[in-house]
Amino acid sequence: MNMPMVSIIIPCYNCAAFIDRAITSVLKQDIKDIELILVDNNSTDQTFAVMRDYQAKHPDLIRIYQELKKGAPAARNYGLKYAKGEWIQFLDADDELLPEKIQQQLNLALAANADVVAGDCLLKYDNGKTEITRYTDQNIWRGLINSKLGITSSNLWRATALRAVNGWDEALTSSQEYDLLFRLIKNKAVVITDKSINTIVHFSNNSVSKSTDLTKLKQILNNRVNLRLQIKNELRYRSQLTPALKSTIDLYIYTEIMSFQYLFPEYVNSLLQVHQPKVALYHKVKIKARQYVKQLK
Repeated sequence: MNMPMVSIIIPCYNCAAFIDRAITSVLKQDIKDIELILVDNNSTDQTFAVMRDYQAKHPDLIRIYQELKKGAPAARNYGLKYAKGEWIQFLDADDELLPEKIQQQLNLALAANADVVAGDCLLKYDNGKTEITRYTDQNIWRGLINSKLGITSSNLWRATALRAVNGWDEALTSSQEYDLLFRLIKNKAVVITDKSINTIVHFSNNSVSKSTDLTKLKQILNNRVNLRLQIKNELRYRSQLTPALKSTIDLYIYTEIMSFQYLFPEYVNSLLQVHQPKVALYHKVKIKARQYVKQLK
């Protein structure tokens, strides 16, 4: 059986020092009918020069572009516009794929006639610590609510499904991948899970989620909460808002809001008043205790 072509899209921003790792992992893929699209996104270092060097070495495999609109979602959409593959592998410039990643997930997708394969991954931190992260949940709605449907680099996406929902939302500053997954599911995309660990995500302690900018952190929190409210409304519209899913949404919202309690307590209290998530007392005690211990560290 002829396998469909896969386009790997890497948004590149000031990644000259480490982009080699991601590109090399693509070149080592078991599947051979691929193309690699590198999209420079306003880099100020030697990223574009590195991209040109790789294209010169692999002219039949690699195409390079420049996208002036800021942000990885804009760069991914730019790559998607020019992608020739039936399937899309988005790969962040600091992550890497194991050789069997794309082939294995493509086999799963074709067997199930799926539109998205959500995968688990291995996290590697700056301090050398590693952690296997189980990002997948067999219950698709619960997985969506709890951010357990993979992450950008660990998933495989059908190109037509992505284009049907106009790709990534370039206006969002966070929660972009779960917003995309939500819109895909609303549009009847079939999502399946892959429990294999075939993606390595390099997690920086300087990432946006570790920011000390309170305005950014409030926006991150609001994006997370607002997406769950949209999911709740969609489930209610479908008459699928079961008590269990409603409790899952409320617990997620409460947990996320409370995780910022020590940074901006007044804002947290105002959000709790507005959204009033219904959470069992033992969950509240457990979450507050966890936050207290976290503050002591």
